[in-house]
Amino acid sequence: MTTLIVGGYGSVGHTIAEELATSSEGPDSVVVAGRDGTKAKAVAAEYGEHVSGVAFDLQEMDAYGRVLEDVDQVVMCVDQSGTVFVEACLERGIDYIDVTASDEFFRKVEQLDDNAHDGGATAVLSVGLAPGVTNLLAKRMANQLSTVSEIRIGVLLGLGEAFGAAASRWTLERIGREFTIPAGAGSRSVRGFAIPEAIEFPRYGRRRAYSFDFADQHVLHRTLDVPAKTFLCFDSRAITSAAYGLSRLGLYRHAVDAIGLDRLTELVSTLSVGGDGFAVTVEVDGQQDSTAKTLMTAIDGREQSRVTGIVAATVAMTIHNTTVPDGVHHVHEILDAEPILDVLRERGYRLTNSERVRGTSETLTPTL
Repeated sequence: MTTLIVGGYGSVGHTIAEELATSSEGPDSVVVAGRDGTKAKAVAAEYGEHVSGVAFDLQEMDAYGRVLEDVDQVVMCVDQSGTVFVEACLERGIDYIDVTASDEFFRKVEQLDDNAHDGGATAVLSVGLAPGVTNLLAKRMANQLSTVSEIRIGVLLGLGEAFGAAASRWTLERIGREFTIPAGAGSRSVRGFAIPEAIEFPRYGRRRAYSFDFADQHVLHRTLDVPAKTFLCFDSRAITSAAYGLSRLGLYRHAVDAIGLDRLTELVSTLSVGGDGFAVTVEVDGQQDSTAKTLMTAIDGREQSRVTGIVAATVAMTIHNTTVPDGVHHVHEILDAEPILDVLRERGYRLTNSERVRGTSETLTPTL
């Protein structure tokens, strides 16, 4: 068993390499790949002879055959616009796991379901914190209800965490950008960071979070046929309020153009204006028998990028060590939440569950 990690020396990829290289259930060999071969080999050197590093650029399609030789599984930590590399993996029967959070990319990969079946491979999308853990929590709570009417997801990110430039740029590009959300029997267009929602976050209390184009809401709507909405805020109230004000007034894009997206990305990636904590809350409204209830599960801790790495590595080991169906799937479609949540609990991340009978102020005793 050989696992190739593309983008393996970034913050998420480094965690995946550590998890796979040090676990007794990990692969026999791990290959850390990235455009900078020196950095890839430096990460590989931390974990022993069964981990190696290699230079690999996704844009060099002629190198695909070389880098994929003798590989059984790929974990992708680099955002892509096209699916050429995914197709190269699936046609060779190589399982594929992707930590991206882009629904535009998800929709393209979903079209490769026949390719995966033909190659006898499994592709797993929505792997990380949001999307990923949020999908698993939503599915777990939906299964506890007779009917489900809405899913709400809140994400709070600490701005003091050392995000990579790609992650910072991805977030900055989506503030102020329009996307669609379910509305009645149809949909409506909203602007990123323009629609407020009050969300209860562990350790942080009740905070205003704002509409944001995370993929989990779109994927859950497609796969569970339930309206879903995701909202984002930062641990810094001042930065959150500034982003909301600029987006609501339609000035955010003008501000980014004036500063320059590259310069703004550099500032966000290097300046520390908050802590490294995070919190995610998932609320599911529905009926349990004849009682209208809201079920809530939340997770909090430090370093959300590390959670993404832990989840991705756990998924990689799970699909190798258990029987999963061929084809393209989102994580909640083929895996249960509990084994992954157990791993996060063991690492010190806190999960809180509660439920409320709607129409009353009664909240049943929360459980950890």
